[in-house]
Amino acid sequence: MSARHTGLGALAILSWGTLGALGAFSASLPPYLVLTFCFAIAAAMGLAICAATGRKPVRLLDPRTILFAGLLAAYHLAYLEAFHHAAPIPVSLINYLWPACLIILGNLFFQLRSGFPGYLGAALGFVGVLVLIGKDGFALQLSEGFGYGLAFVGALLWATFSNLRRHDPSDAISAMTTICFASSLICGLWWMANGANLPALTAQDVWVIAALGLGPAGGAFFLWDLGMRQGHAALLGVLGYSAPVLSTILMLVLGLGQPGWKVFAAIALITLGGIVVQIGTSATSSGKLKASAR
Repeated sequence: MSARHTGLGALAILSWGTLGALGAFSASLPPYLVLTFCFAIAAAMGLAICAATGRKPVRLLDPRTILFAGLLAAYHLAYLEAFHHAAPIPVSLINYLWPACLIILGNLFFQLRSGFPGYLGAALGFVGVLVLIGKDGFALQLSEGFGYGLAFVGALLWATFSNLRRHDPSDAISAMTTICFASSLICGLWWMANGANLPALTAQDVWVIAALGLGPAGGAFFLWDLGMRQGHAALLGVLGYSAPVLSTILMLVLGLGQPGWKVFAAIALITLGGIVVQIGTSATSSGKLKASAR
């Protein structure tokens, strides 16, 4: 496991801290329209990297590419659509249950092998998210169930996508370039199927789409893919819990909620979860090395 690639995955998580606010700002636009442009921006970035490094994008008409593109498009469509049906901060927080889903699904079906520390770290992070939502948040979820259901489905989709990508043998940059291009095509076709109407875009709309494409809904994919495949996947899964904290703080700064002790309690729980995974995994690795040396 590479510390450098783990750092790249952490940068993606940092970028995703802006996804909630940007998603809320894009709620006046059709999600498939926003994502058509975002994924196109990401694909263009990937092509530039491929050209600069001598890589060649993978084939478009490949079953794995189509599967990954479908999961990527479905996750973002579910997440952005959720902002049309429910309040932004709870939507963002429920979607950020994906790290727990990543670790649990990874251990059960994808040979993640984070062991008990992974489950404990995931549980602590999950509690941190629950603290952020609070009692009033759960009451609100019941009245806006469809939006929150979409946010949770998005969490499952992203966890599945991330675990599947860990085992894909193709080069991360080459694969994600084609996946983003295919995702743009999928969203574009969905857009055309719904009339292909282009609403009048304001300067803010253009800025939000560009920021999403360069960051959390585009450029971050390449960083995350490298981190999940060559970095510490279990640790990244728990560090992912910092994304809802960053997202919540940013939305609070933008006036989308009220600050309070819950944010600080959640930060403590999420940080503790990451420490538990790191210490537990290090101890497990050390034990395996000692056993192999006998």
